[in-house]
Amino acid sequence: MALIGTIRKNFWFVLILLGLALAAFIIMDMTSAGNAGNTISSLTLAEVNGDPIDYREFQQTEQSYYSAAGTDVFGKRQTVWDFYVEQAVLNEEADAMGLHVPTDELMELQFGPTPSPIITANWRNPQTGQLDVANLNQIRSNIENNQPMDPRFIAYWAEQEKQIIKETIQGKLNNLISNSVYTPAFMAEESYAIENSKVDFNYVKIPFDQIDAADIEVTDADLLNYLEENRSEFESKTETRSIKYAVFDVIPTQEDSMNIKTRLEELNKEFAITTNDSLFVSVNKGSYSHLYSKLSDIPEELQEGISNLAQGEIYGPVASNGYYISAKLLDKRVIPDSVTARHILIRADRNAPATLETAQAMIDSIRREYTSGRSSFDSLAIKHSADTQSGLQGGELGTFVQETMVPEFMKACFVYGKKGGLYEVTTQFGIHLIRVDDQIFIDREPKYNVATLGLVIKPSQETQDNKYDEVAELVSGTKDMVAFEEMVNGLDGIVLEDLNNLGINDYTVGPLGPGQTSREIVKWAFDASTEVADVSPEVYSFTDPINYYDSKYVLIALNSITAPGLPDVATVRSDIETAVLNKKKGEKLKSSLNVTSLQDVANQFGVEVETASDVAMNNRFIPGMGNEPDVVGSAFALTPQSVSQPIVGNSGVYVVSPLSQQAAGAPSNIPFLQNSLSTTTQSQVNFMIIQNMKDRAKVKDDRYKFF
Repeated sequence: MALIGTIRKNFWFVLILLGLALAAFIIMDMTSAGNAGNTISSLTLAEVNGDPIDYREFQQTEQSYYSAAGTDVFGKRQTVWDFYVEQAVLNEEADAMGLHVPTDELMELQFGPTPSPIITANWRNPQTGQLDVANLNQIRSNIENNQPMDPRFIAYWAEQEKQIIKETIQGKLNNLISNSVYTPAFMAEESYAIENSKVDFNYVKIPFDQIDAADIEVTDADLLNYLEENRSEFESKTETRSIKYAVFDVIPTQEDSMNIKTRLEELNKEFAITTNDSLFVSVNKGSYSHLYSKLSDIPEELQEGISNLAQGEIYGPVASNGYYISAKLLDKRVIPDSVTARHILIRADRNAPATLETAQAMIDSIRREYTSGRSSFDSLAIKHSADTQSGLQGGELGTFVQETMVPEFMKACFVYGKKGGLYEVTTQFGIHLIRVDDQIFIDREPKYNVATLGLVIKPSQETQDNKYDEVAELVSGTKDMVAFEEMVNGLDGIVLEDLNNLGINDYTVGPLGPGQTSREIVKWAFDASTEVADVSPEVYSFTDPINYYDSKYVLIALNSITAPGLPDVATVRSDIETAVLNKKKGEKLKSSLNVTSLQDVANQFGVEVETASDVAMNNRFIPGMGNEPDVVGSAFALTPQSVSQPIVGNSGVYVVSPLSQQAAGAPSNIPFLQNSLSTTTQSQVNFMIIQNMKDRAKVKDDRYKFF
């Protein structure tokens, strides 16, 4: 297995060779006349109601919209897929109903005064957060005058148009249907009664575990009946597969840990003498904030050490939550917990000296006028402040905490400022004249301004390679499920896990999460050559998404193949056996009870009589009981002081006795209730329309052949 470690050490070289070989294979396959019927050479990614989705067009959409959108490739691809399916079913429905988006309407949605939400989301000015009208006007001018534009932008704009058309048609269809929604008065009254009628009741709960599982026989017929009764929950339209898998975590050795601690100790030496703490921390991926923290808000491992430091001293390294961390005390002082202040802002660009000079002259003039007593701060703020929101209030900012202000402003108010003081600061907004009106102290305990460095305690490359070789050695001698189970069960701390209902296009493998490795597992499970009980010869590597090292290695075996329809009992036994067992326990408990009073039942099973108060019929959760709609329904159906027959609930068998009921009375504003219920129903209908069309669509999904 040393060869595997060698290959991993030269990973990039091997990857380039494999990439070149794969590219040559694909080109040969796609250009070969002999492969005209091959699935890859056919560029139809899918069909929706007979309409093809072209692979190249799909890729164009993905690249145009998400070329720089982060690492969640599969999540973005799923979003594109959902768009294409929804577009296809909507277009078919729209054609039948005569719904469309003409060119003039499309232009209005892109450049008009009330643009599409897609435009407002995509074309915000990052500085102001408002719609970038100037940029849009320039784009419109370029389009209308046939000005040359970047091909990538043209592709992006074309995809954006598709999105706008699709969303607009969907909105028109939603409006046609949702506008027909009407809530009659009697339904509004009924809904009001359900929400506002209340019942108080006593109850006894007999948990299912009062009966030993060994006393209950769960047969395959019982499990099959449960599947039939819950068909909608378990039935699948497509073939699914289940796997068994074992996870081998890659743990740093003691030597790895000590090496990382030593590295941080070396960094601390530079940290101690640097004159630019924020830059040093940024370069070394540490943490710095201008804010001051209570000692209790600092990581517990650092608290005692920091409290004894002098300014500029360092404490650490100490281990904390998988990291070695060090902290440098930058400042320690008593500062207020909140401040009340006013300000006057004169806009300026700190990178443009001319604007700063003009703004400074204005601030100096305002300051002289205020300090001379000729004008009040309020009147000067109203007259001059560029912050119109506070300016109209005489510069009043109210009472605020550190976190709400930019660093320069915060320091003036909290760190070196005093109550009644007047201060000038320059921020990204311009120059401020600040008057500190009050400083509020909850206590006089000092607060700490600290900068921290941290290094994750992670396995070295050697440790990763050794673990990989160890796992590869284990799987190399494991050829079938029996051997796989024996191997895993013989290992300390390793558990064989089951995962059902994998679909052929899935990219997430249960708790292992989404990503390329999960996709490779799914592809192996659905490979034509993979048979039930086969063990994959691969060691699947999962990378820590933050610190980029192999955090776990996974071995898998194919457990079952489930055809479309209901799964067989063996496949879902572990998923449904507990529910069936509890149901049979409930029936046994119910049949054994001869109810005379709640107290008799409580005494018989060693439980207490409990009380539920002020329960509405639509309460989904009741403290001490959970979600038990049948119990609540029985409490409303019975007359006060009567005792129910046993009720098999979700977590046990119940007997209830109502104490009192409070009717809801007549609603005071039925039209308001009607409108509210109609609005709620309309929003539900809008979702259900598109979902229903997707459910009814005939989709031939061949994405697995391409991705």
